[in-house]
Amino acid sequence: MFFSPTYWRTYFKPWVEQMVAYAHEKGLPVIYHGCGNVKIIFQDFIEMGVDGYNPLEAKAGLDVVEPRGEHGHGIAFCGNSDMQVWETNDRERIRREVLRKLRAARGGGYVFMSDHSVTSAVSGHTYDYIVKLVRENGRYPIQAQECEEESSVLPKI
Repeated sequence: MFFSPTYWRTYFKPWVEQMVAYAHEKGLPVIYHGCGNVKIIFQDFIEMGVDGYNPLEAKAGLDVVEPRGEHGHGIAFCGNSDMQVWETNDRERIRREVLRKLRAARGGGYVFMSDHSVTSAVSGHTYDYIVKLVRENGRYPIQAQECEEESSVLPKI
């Protein structure tokens, strides 16, 4: 974060909380967009009633599987598929990335997407492959069996 959680809680949280309440009064869900690693204040977002958070930048050290395991389904997450992995155009690395991130979708509350803008370094074939993987493995109930071998190092979700 660019400033301390205390500063954020003092000067930002009250205003954000009011905006969330107003949106909810109007029947609107709220997805909060933030850059960088803000995992230290995810609980604040849950307390304020934020419905979802995006994009969970992987290069900032965020991994959607971790907060899903820590916070359960108190908030939805959007994003976190590592654009730097996509840019390798390496199908095996991409397959592992996509299936691992889909673990956060078990039980609902996860929208699969990149953690940043899709760059021109990602080939059209690679993008089509990612869409295919998500369509095949991202239907509820989430199966993504191929990432089970990692389950001993991942939080239970």
